[in-house]
Amino acid sequence: MIGKHHVIIETSGLKYSFEIRRNITIIQGDSATGKTTLIELLSDYKRRGPGQGITVTSDVPVYVYTGDGSNWKYELDGVKESLVFIDEDYSFVFTKEFAGFLAGSDNYYIFITRKPLYELPYSTQEIYGIRTSGKYHFPEQIYHEFYPLYPGSAFTATEKRIMILVEDKEAGYQFYKNIVGEERCISAEGNSTLYSKMIEADADHGLLIIADGAAFGPYIEKVKKYADLKGHMALYFPESFEWMILKSGILHDTSINEILTHPEDYVDSREYISWERFFTALLQEKTEGDPVKQYSKSRLSAFYTGENAKNILQVMPEEIRKLI
Repeated sequence: MIGKHHVIIETSGLKYSFEIRRNITIIQGDSATGKTTLIELLSDYKRRGPGQGITVTSDVPVYVYTGDGSNWKYELDGVKESLVFIDEDYSFVFTKEFAGFLAGSDNYYIFITRKPLYELPYSTQEIYGIRTSGKYHFPEQIYHEFYPLYPGSAFTATEKRIMILVEDKEAGYQFYKNIVGEERCISAEGNSTLYSKMIEADADHGLLIIADGAAFGPYIEKVKKYADLKGHMALYFPESFEWMILKSGILHDTSINEILTHPEDYVDSREYISWERFFTALLQEKTEGDPVKQYSKSRLSAFYTGENAKNILQVMPEEIRKLI
């Protein structure tokens, strides 16, 4: 499935309105914020059908999983091109088996959970809370909407020259190491070890942490909390290093601009479990056969570390760029 899908779920007293644009969306938040009510409304709608006081409006089918969890694969295998809501009470969503199942699915999945789903590569930008807006007031509908818990990708530090900790151990790390020198650049060698590496690298000097935001969602909360606690750290989570290259314009391909403007219309959930993988495939496709530009994650071409490096850095927000 591709595209952005707007959903409205309402009763005479409640209204939820939100958009889903990737194959994995996370709904978090404290108790009494409307998460459980959302699942209950969808469950009631599934059981009782339309015309019973609950209206669900969407351009694609909306499905909520209500099984006991024992036959989840069989039950979900019959759901096609739908928005699938799953509550955190089901332990199977935390397994590698489920991650493998989701990888080839043509559904979009929305998880109501306060716990990170470490087996799934979801975006820092697709983690939401639910809030009550001022659009409706009692005795009219109570209006609920999603809001991003981690809007933007930059949380700035005060240091002028700081160490750089890069999640990537391949092309991205090679790029930043070439820019600032090996003595100022550290590789975390993967997103799962970045948190321990940032604690290990922490010192009186500042630390800039760079990770691929399109797949860093499971780790963002504890990394952000630690960075806020220390106060001398900055975080930058672009979609991916490959996205930065595509965004920089150095390939002079006008079709790339259209794709980056509306990536949800091009990233098929059946082929790409994360946008990170899509941007890597797109960059490889656009540079294939060109001996100068051809992109490889394992060995970065000099085309990207020479004069074009400054164009890639321009993609960063200014407050992050000045720290490098």
